[in-house]
Amino acid sequence: MMNNNYKIFIDAGADLDKRFIESGEVEIIPMGYTLDGKATEWTGADSDAAAKKVYDSQRNGELTGTISLEQEDFNEKFEGIVSHGLGVLYISMSSVLSPSNHHAKEAKRAMASKYGNVPFYIIDSMSATGGVGIMIEQAIYNKQRGYQLEQNAKDVAQMSGHIRSWFYVNDLDYLRRYGKTSASKSFVGTLLGIKPILEISKDGQLRQINKSFGKKRACEVLKDLYFSNGGSAAGTSVYITHSDDAENAHLLREMVLREKPDLNIKIQMLTPIIGAHTGPGVITIHHFSGY
Repeated sequence: MMNNNYKIFIDAGADLDKRFIESGEVEIIPMGYTLDGKATEWTGADSDAAAKKVYDSQRNGELTGTISLEQEDFNEKFEGIVSHGLGVLYISMSSVLSPSNHHAKEAKRAMASKYGNVPFYIIDSMSATGGVGIMIEQAIYNKQRGYQLEQNAKDVAQMSGHIRSWFYVNDLDYLRRYGKTSASKSFVGTLLGIKPILEISKDGQLRQINKSFGKKRACEVLKDLYFSNGGSAAGTSVYITHSDDAENAHLLREMVLREKPDLNIKIQMLTPIIGAHTGPGVITIHHFSGY
């Protein structure tokens, strides 16, 4: 029997199999992005068509960005749960990449001052997009098995730093815009079809680790990184996300499955909360490598 005395939360910087969202087993804190100056909310349950619209707009030269949530947004979201006597398990995007973890901690303090000793656990995933999705799946599975809140939080927290995330960026101009490469490198790299290979490191930071020429070769590099870094622990999903490039997402999936056919690989459209900074055509792969 499911233990329902607490709620599991993520923010919209995560990508998760929509079946979990539709089932109501997880609640999402919406986040905002801008498209050519117009603010839009991303709930995490939005359609792939809505995400595709963002990436098509980027291809047409429209500027995108993200909007930081206010502290009150977190306080309001969590108070609606705590005030009804329920606990909170919140798995945030990497605290290096987003202020969400900090806001959640401030909200916990505010709830404690108002309601006393609040059963409220905050986990820094040190990851993003499908990496958070893997941790959320574990939290949901634990809750279905009857894990109490403290037990579940302790188990899932151990996964932080063991989620491996690799991806390539299709257009160097987005890295230039956000200070990750120079304008001259961006221009030459785009002409040559260079695809920067990046990782979210074990301490939650974004790092460029390699480069490749062309999308197919870049997919091969991601596949090699997956296997050379331990693959995925038994019983856990592998997430591949893409910013409107399903063809190469499926190509990467096929490459991985050729070597290990029994993997559970899920393909998701990349949340625009991440894609606003990386542009269209990004391919990612995320896996839990074990302890």
